Amino acid sequence: MKLINRGSKQSPIARQACDAALAEHVARFGEFGRRATVSTYTVQVEGAKVVVEVTNRRTSYVATAMTGARRLRALPASRSDKSLA
Repeated sequence: MKLINRGSKQSPIARQACDAALAEHVARFGEFGRRATVSTYTVQVEGAKVVVEVTNRRTSYVATAMTGARRLRALPASRSDKSLA
């Protein structure tokens, strides 16, 4: 299982938080976690709490630090072809 840290480009604190969340996720689910599920971890690094989402994919675990606003593209109500009437 490949471990992908998407917090490494954000900040050193986000990188450390993602590493800790990935280690906990592997300890909890092992190499064969259920696919297409998302687990949320709250990690304390250097006195700051960082929320990390770990997504199970086919051959990898992907950790993303939730340090900013979430992109709104994936929300169901954000499609432009729906009318409000």
